[in-house]
Amino acid sequence: MVALVGLFPFLSWGVDYWFELISSFSISVANAIVGYYLVIISINKPDPDFYKLVYGGMLARVAVVFGFSIFMISQNHVAMVPFMLFLMLFYTMHQWVEISGWLKELPARKVQLNS
Repeated sequence: MVALVGLFPFLSWGVDYWFELISSFSISVANAIVGYYLVIISINKPDPDFYKLVYGGMLARVAVVFGFSIFMISQNHVAMVPFMLFLMLFYTMHQWVEISGWLKELPARKVQLNS
């Protein structure tokens, strides 16, 4: 359902916005790869370090994506509405894939609980 809502602008506007589609997809994929990497490298660290890397990294990644998006829009490299709609669609999809990856990877690792 979300995919259909997100693809509606592309289907109705045609192929005039390929650059917006590719740009938003690339930004979102890079964000998901960095997030997955941060979780994988921090899983064996103590809890405070794990939370700093995962949640601090999430905050930093959102700030970078937002800042880069503002830059792209303000410099007129992309059309704002299609770019933001595609970015929201891909960001949501890649966050889902990233978290699904965590759920598959983390149970396979031995986690020690601190008492």
